[in-house]
Amino acid sequence: MQSYAPNHSSTWKTPVAITKALRDAEEAGRFISRLKDAKTEKLRMDINRSNEV
Repeated sequence: MQSYAPNHSSTWKTPVAITKALRDAEEAGRFISRLKDAKTEKLRMDINRSNEV
């Protein structure tokens, strides 16, 4: 006999996937920000070295 009960496992998969996607996007943003900061710091160090010589 066929059951017409809702599939509860699919009920929670979508919110979990959305939450993971949002978390991943936030982590990517933080990584890009750290990368930009590192590039800026390296540029500052290179400028300071060239001024000292």
